Order: sequence, then C-alpha cells, then structure tokens
Amino acid sequence: MYAIDPQAGTHFIGKIFVRPHACDRAVEHFGVDRSKAPVYVMDLLRKSSLVSEHVIDEDGKPARMFSYRRTVFIVHPTEDTVITLYPQHKAHESVRNPIERLIIRAMKAAERKEKREVKRINVRKAELTVERSQAGLRRVKSESSRVVAEMTARIKEIESELKALEREILLVQREKTNVMKSVVAYV
Repeated sequence: MYAIDPQAGTHFIGKIFVRPHACDRAVEHFGVDRSKAPVYVMDLLRKSSLVSEHVIDEDGKPARMFSYRRTVFIVHPTEDTVITLYPQHKAHESVRNPIERLIIRAMKAAERKEKREVKRINVRKAELTVERSQAGLRRVKSESSRVVAEMTARIKEIESELKALEREILLVQREKTNVMKSVVAYV
C-alpha cells in the first residue's frame, strides 16, 4: 500500500501498548495464543500503512486507522495504543466497484495482448516453416554445392529464429501470468 502511504512500516518505532480488547480480537479473529497476542499485534502494526488520521472507534471516539494485509488497526489518536483490530476482507461498494472495473479492464487487456502477440508469432513461425521447407526442397533438388551450402545456412538461421520465437511466446505468456498474479492481491 505504498501508493496510499509512502511511510508505511515506519510509523511505530517506540513502545506500543495493546489494549486487552485488541488482544481479545487477535485471539478471536486470527487464532493467536492469548499470551502472544500483544507481540503479534505490535509486529503487524509496525509494518502497517496509515489509512486515515481521523476515524472514530466503536464508541464514537476519535482514532487513527492503520492497515496491513487486510487487517485493520484502530489506534488512539495521539498515543501508540491499539484499541482494536479486525480482518477486513470485503471493501465498501463505493470503493469495490470502480476497482473491480479497473481490474477487469487490466485482465481483458492482458488477454487481448497475449492473443494478439501469440497470433503474430504463430503467423511468423508458419511463414518460417514454409520458407524452411522451400529451402530444404531447393537444397535437395540442387546439384550445386554453393546452393546446398546457402540453403543449409538459411535453414540453420530459420531454426534459430524459430527458437527465438518460442522464447518470445513464453515471455508474452509470462507477462500475462504476472498481470493475473497481481490481480490476486485484489480478489
């Protein structure tokens, strides 16, 4: 979440107090042993990003909100005291809908690009395969050692280009796979 908070992970360098309610929520929501809950909460909070300096807690009191890997931390407005924490797996509709549209658009663009590039490469491979066959035919029919040598050299060049095209297809497919992996962070 560095786009939201460039100082993520640097907000808490001193002592952090974790209220018993926050420890109870860590046990309840994350299955942490009660004796390890304060350290667990502190460790996660040290890695967190500031979401908002001005929110309200469950009692309507001012607080700050931090987040780390889908965990929300409600922290005292002026002290490094964790009031509560909870998992947040679903976004509000006003945030979710535009983001889902962007993700779908990125996924479709990646699919189109892969399809377009793979088709272009496959067409070039087919052209090279025809050229290789023609060169092979010309080499077999020829009585000239110069033509045989030229066609043999050309066939080797074509084989090399075909291997490069295979690697290019893998790169295109890997690029799309990386886009799809990134989508997982938002699903």
